Amino acid sequence: MEKTPRLDLAELNRHLATTVIGRRMEYHERIPSTTAAGKDLCASCNAADLHGTVILAEEQTGGTGRLGRAWVSPPGGIWFTVILAPKIPVDRIFMVTMAGSLAVARAIRKEYDLGALIKWPNDILLGDRKVGGLLLEVSSTESRVNACFLGIGIDANIPLSTLSPELRRTVTSLSEELGRDVAREPFLAGVLWELEIRLNLLEAGEYETVTREWRSLSSTLGRRVRITTLSRSFEGEAVDIDEYGALIVRKDSGAVERVIAGDCTHL
Repeated sequence: MEKTPRLDLAELNRHLATTVIGRRMEYHERIPSTTAAGKDLCASCNAADLHGTVILAEEQTGGTGRLGRAWVSPPGGIWFTVILAPKIPVDRIFMVTMAGSLAVARAIRKEYDLGALIKWPNDILLGDRKVGGLLLEVSSTESRVNACFLGIGIDANIPLSTLSPELRRTVTSLSEELGRDVAREPFLAGVLWELEIRLNLLEAGEYETVTREWRSLSSTLGRRVRITTLSRSFEGEAVDIDEYGALIVRKDSGAVERVIAGDCTHL
């Protein structure tokens, strides 16, 4: 596969159908982290004034995933952070991640007819391999969300041959699945459109609508899983998510655990 051309922002704007999300963009050829760039931007501006701003990069050199893990972000992927100041309660904040996961999965399904599913808490899968991931960082008080930084990475035009043997066992890309490179601009515009729809639902209090859709695209529910937190690890069956996005796991003993944060491994 040939090297993917740079993102064409004029072409992206031509496809963009949103009202807010992506109407302001900041583009970087190469940057340590789009989320760090978003935080820097908010340091000098009110987050509410930046709501919907998208920070895009062709390549991230210092991207991080959950628990501080490295997030490999080579050229050819879609790496961006959306700055948000959502009008939702603090205890609903994980639902922003759910909205982002749904946006990516739905866009993949609509654009490429691939059966993308969501692995709790923040991975997008094709089959049993990861094609995208999300990371939400939040600035809030006990009563108010000040700013969210929703980082999204999608392996678009990434030849698996360029990745480490370890990553090749667990990761795929849209181009590998389709046997051709994809046009990133219309696809990214589709992701932003799907995201705006679900964020609007959250701000309207339609939490169950978003939760119900998430359940319908979950690869985790009904599976035996291993949950690993900072302090412990246990196994059981993932039976549901609750109204706040926490995973409900029934352990072998019959006890039910509510998992707010942690790693989830499908067994």
